[in-house]
Amino acid sequence: MEATKQQPRRCAPPIFHLPSPISVPSPVVPWSRSPARRAPRPALCALRLALCALRLAPCAFVALLLGSATAGRAQDALRMSMASAEAAEGRRKAATTIGYYNLHVGPTAWRFGAGLGLQFNDNVNLSQNNPQSDLALTPQINTEMLWPITDKNAINLTVGVGYSAYVQHPELDRIFVAPGTELSFDLYVGDFWFNFHDRISITQNAYQDPTVTGTGSYSQLQNALGASALWDLNKVILRSGYDHVNYLALAGSGGQPNGQSELFSASAGYALRPGAQLGIELGGGLLHYSGASTTFTDASQWSAGCFYETQLSQYIHCRGSVGYTVYSPEAPGSLPVVPGSSRVLGDFSGIYAQLDVAHRLNAKLDYTLSGGRSINFGLFGGAVDMYFARLAANWNLLRKFALGTTFSYEHGSQLNTGTETFDRFGPGLTLGHTITSKLSGSLGYQYYWRGSSLPGREYTANIVSLNFSYRF
Repeated sequence: MEATKQQPRRCAPPIFHLPSPISVPSPVVPWSRSPARRAPRPALCALRLALCALRLAPCAFVALLLGSATAGRAQDALRMSMASAEAAEGRRKAATTIGYYNLHVGPTAWRFGAGLGLQFNDNVNLSQNNPQSDLALTPQINTEMLWPITDKNAINLTVGVGYSAYVQHPELDRIFVAPGTELSFDLYVGDFWFNFHDRISITQNAYQDPTVTGTGSYSQLQNALGASALWDLNKVILRSGYDHVNYLALAGSGGQPNGQSELFSASAGYALRPGAQLGIELGGGLLHYSGASTTFTDASQWSAGCFYETQLSQYIHCRGSVGYTVYSPEAPGSLPVVPGSSRVLGDFSGIYAQLDVAHRLNAKLDYTLSGGRSINFGLFGGAVDMYFARLAANWNLLRKFALGTTFSYEHGSQLNTGTETFDRFGPGLTLGHTITSKLSGSLGYQYYWRGSSLPGREYTANIVSLNFSYRF
């Protein structure tokens, strides 16, 4: 008997069905036999539309942000590539969820929401000797848009914009843009998936960055414009990505430098068996800082390693990566040398590693655990050698209530100054409740303790938040 020839596995694009006044079932055509698979013109037209949309993206975001400039913060190239894949998966799930979008305007589908939050912080300036408390009001609006260009390719817009208003410290009032705000286009052509994106965010909570201490004036506008590609060859999956990242220190940010970076990433994975993949990954970045507070203006970072990802069981998923990374400032002759060695202050080379585990223990509990070592970028330029561990658990104990617990630990060393070593840990607790089908609320508590090898850079902070979210 002749063996059946195994057909190559194709990329699995979502099938888009927008709401219509008359519900007519649409047959799902296999992608390998779809007319869009054979006809190149829709794909080319979609690509032209995507390029035009990305050219107009800065103007669209400027209008949304009331004229603020576009910029972003340098980030690791491999993490940027993984973020692109996670964002695409989130868009795919949203597009295939019945009733997710609640408004149909022409060829587009929209989803609108609003939020209102109250946050009490007993140490808004993250100060060791003179902590000051305050209450902040944080209204926010959220919008998502889906515009199918063909039955497989679509433009997506996600926007989350809000404002923080403090009662006793008005100098800390500022607009914020939630992470995940982006304009993106997904293009599927045969075995290829392309994503073009423009992502923007404005961070505004100083306690979210473990390197910050002694100030509550923390605000950076971050912008990443780039593209990623995936080539599915059945047993082998190839990925590549590029991002141009800008970051801009907003007014009153305490001397933070501006900067930009060019980030590159590539990986190749081989399917050992269904649900298990082994591969290699490469990453690189060219960084440029500007401002009086920087100790150098240019730096580069390169990394190479391997990864293994597997579905151990129906309820356990693991991913591990390990490799070697090199971070070095340019023009080393102008930088000081570490005492007792020939190494330039700020230079770093060593092992990076990360392990992520997601486990659904039972119907009542699921958790994620991650830990490792990475090179992160500090608030005032330079880099931080960071060891970290994070645990997040979801407890489904009561009907219509969701209980979440978190714990994080960071141990870091400043590479640009070579003087500070710090530790920080923080447990957190969140209780969410579905009030109606459209309204939900949550009550949260977060504690942080930071210790430092330098005097005056330690602090404790207690943050209590109450948030309401409404979906139109």
